[in-house]
Amino acid sequence: VSKPDDAMKVPTAAASAVLQTPLLKNLMGIFNLVDASAHNLKKILKGGGSVLIYIGGIAELFKSCRAEERLYLKKRKGFIKLALREGVDVVPIYLFGNTSVLSALKHGPLATLSRKLQVSLTWFWGKYYLPIPRDEKILYVVGKPLGLPHIEEPTQEDIDKWHGVYCDEVRKLFELHKERVPMYKHKKLFID
Repeated sequence: VSKPDDAMKVPTAAASAVLQTPLLKNLMGIFNLVDASAHNLKKILKGGGSVLIYIGGIAELFKSCRAEERLYLKKRKGFIKLALREGVDVVPIYLFGNTSVLSALKHGPLATLSRKLQVSLTWFWGKYYLPIPRDEKILYVVGKPLGLPHIEEPTQEDIDKWHGVYCDEVRKLFELHKERVPMYKHKKLFID
């Protein structure tokens, strides 16, 4: 991304199920979503594009809450493998406030079905118990590119090393900026 306006053009990767659900794909179309499959992401990257990936996905949604920050990241290494193979860099980003503007129903049949289908079929609520975000401060912080090398066939050791660097950088972003968002001052970050 070379100019601030270009950041708005970077597509966000979403689960294939989201993009194949008739009504949902039309609603989500305004958000510049692309299929999160490895094949599609590789095509975007080979074409010189960038893509925003919410690494934790639906699993992270069901771990989040207003009381603590939990990232579902330990087992999510495919993005690092893809970046190494394609010779592209990874830029860590942290969004403060996303776990406090809306709450989600995390238990029961809809939550179970959501996990199986890999798409959120749960009830979200915020202000007035409606799906309207609460008036909370949101802060989006961007770290420095990790400086990943191009490794056509990365070993598990290569992937683990750079995944560890990514996790460390995300943790640094959190600790460095949490004081800027009042309800985050005393929160700890857990990486599951």
